[in-house]
Amino acid sequence: MPDFTKRVRKGIASDLEPGEAVLKALSGQPPGSLTRGMNEKFNVGYGILKGRREKRRHEATEVGLAARIPPRNVYLTLTDRRLLVHTHSKLGVPEDLVAGFSLDQIASIDLDSGRFGSGNIVVAFEDESSVDLLIVSRQRPVEFIDAWGEVRRH
Repeated sequence: MPDFTKRVRKGIASDLEPGEAVLKALSGQPPGSLTRGMNEKFNVGYGILKGRREKRRHEATEVGLAARIPPRNVYLTLTDRRLLVHTHSKLGVPEDLVAGFSLDQIASIDLDSGRFGSGNIVVAFEDESSVDLLIVSRQRPVEFIDAWGEVRRH
């Protein structure tokens, strides 16, 4: 399993503010991404009913801050100051910074665990919009949630 946090640290250094530290990064599939559509169709990490419920929820939440996350595979990176969203290539290399959120703009980040190491990271924003990213492979999303908890305490 690649170390996505290490990959992001190396690939996005120019997008960080002076002294900003990358804590944890995950590769995820937001609603509308081609890969996520295929995974949902074949129920990878989804039960049939859960998949239908999630699709309806996605259609209703494409507004506000959540709408800044594009419908393609992205890196979700938590730093000690912000939550960054980068697109990535088919080879998994971080590309463009497409969204950056101050920690004040985020109401919560939660994990909805799935089967076979998959799950969803659900990001709720202060404007009451939200987005979830399907995390298919074993990326240790619990570590991301733990890092979020530490950042929020400070």
